[in-house]
Amino acid sequence: MNTLLIKIIMMPLVIGGVTIASKKWGNLVGGIIASMPWIAGPIMLFFTFEQGVNFAVDSVKGIMIGVIGVLAFCFAYIYSAVKSKWHISLFLAYLAFIGTTILLKTLENLMNLDLWFLLVVILSLLGIKVFPHLETQSASGQKLKYDIYLRMIIITVFVTLITYLAKILGPTWSGILTPFPIITAILAAFTHYTQGAYGTSIILRGILTGFIGFASFLYLQAQLLPHFSIAMAFAIGFIVNILLNLLMQYLVKKFV
Repeated sequence: MNTLLIKIIMMPLVIGGVTIASKKWGNLVGGIIASMPWIAGPIMLFFTFEQGVNFAVDSVKGIMIGVIGVLAFCFAYIYSAVKSKWHISLFLAYLAFIGTTILLKTLENLMNLDLWFLLVVILSLLGIKVFPHLETQSASGQKLKYDIYLRMIIITVFVTLITYLAKILGPTWSGILTPFPIITAILAAFTHYTQGAYGTSIILRGILTGFIGFASFLYLQAQLLPHFSIAMAFAIGFIVNILLNLLMQYLVKKFV
């Protein structure tokens, strides 16, 4: 199977679809859609094909660490975005991601996968609750030409690079880098540039809303891949992911 060809074809379609959905249905829905495992799912698939089921399963604990890092990324970005331009906010957010994941990597063996998953769920719920509500502001009116093509190129290069380096990095670091905030960063930076901090806060809240479904999809892969076909494991994971996203969207609108 020519996995490189699959990556080159699949990833531009994925990010193109997410971008169109965000523009059509708004930032909150766009953020929730973006939080689904559009990158992590294919990376897990390529891990399984190229490195084996055990490698893919072993990477999930690292993915949970990476998800917590993305939570830190979102908070660092939005608090910086209130007073800073997109590139400063992006730099500080990436520092938060890197610092958080390096710290948590040192604590990796203190908890098993079940506890890491539980921690992600708790922190995600807490994060949604305390995520700042910014005052409505007018959009900047700035537009970027060919932005969808830039997003496609960035995503494709990232997925190809991570899966290529997987054998060198090992399952834990490969897992940590699987949720590396690429779609999150692209959506945050482009929205910040064109719509300001308020629009960015909406799309980041949508991403946070989808984290429990995202983490559940990957946790289920660790449980299902050793016993079921890849198609069955992914189908169950995506169904659970979608149902949890719908539930979380309802709860956020009702209580947050």
